[in-house]
Amino acid sequence: MQRDFDLVVTILGALRDAPGPNLSTHDIKNAALAPHPEEQGLQLIAHHLDLLEDAGLVKQVSETAANAGATRWRITWKGYDALEQDEEDDDEDFDAEE
Repeated sequence: MQRDFDLVVTILGALRDAPGPNLSTHDIKNAALAPHPEEQGLQLIAHHLDLLEDAGLVKQVSETAANAGATRWRITWKGYDALEQDEEDDDEDFDAEE
């Protein structure tokens, strides 16, 4: 499975914009991958959440062994910084096109 940078940004944005302090894997999947089949989508999101955790951008706050989709995640300080950097890069790209 390949890393999808656009999906990484979408996941971080979903966690940043969440109404509460964290989201379940299932909630993140619904926010980021609405059209994908359930099983495939959860595997894709779980893989990217693991990558984000490896990078220190998200943190797992709870896990339910019976249901991986119920694992809850939060964005870290470093995750917020990464999103801000991505937004600054997008602004620079837009300015260069003008």
